[in-house]
Amino acid sequence: MYGHGNQRPAVITGKGQVVGPGVITVPPKTQLQPDILVQPDRYPIDSKWEDIDEQWLAVEVLSRSSRVYDREVKRDAYIALGVREVWLVDRWKKEVEVSHTRGPGTIVRDVLRWRVPEPAVDVEILLKDVFAGL
Repeated sequence: MYGHGNQRPAVITGKGQVVGPGVITVPPKTQLQPDILVQPDRYPIDSKWEDIDEQWLAVEVLSRSSRVYDREVKRDAYIALGVREVWLVDRWKKEVEVSHTRGPGTIVRDVLRWRVPEPAVDVEILLKDVFAGL
């Protein structure tokens, strides 16, 4: 299945879209399903994910059954496909692993900082607010 399903993207300062769920497909057999994908807003809302050639951020919320696969396979696959940044959200540890390259990233436990690429806009997310009530 391709596309965004029934979810509508949110706009980041008029320059990007937050979309999910969906599938990124790279022939012949690679399929990745990020929980959230952030991409430039120049792509039409109904674009198929395989037609989008620039992804700014992929977010995976780890589950008990997929945490090893997400860390050991998916993170590196997103980076290899050209995703600029990958966040692995661990709700049990209340932390986010941030990766820009293959391999382990930086663990963040307080303030998650991200720069929207075009134009450069800084976003700060307080993880205590994200994980409140968990």
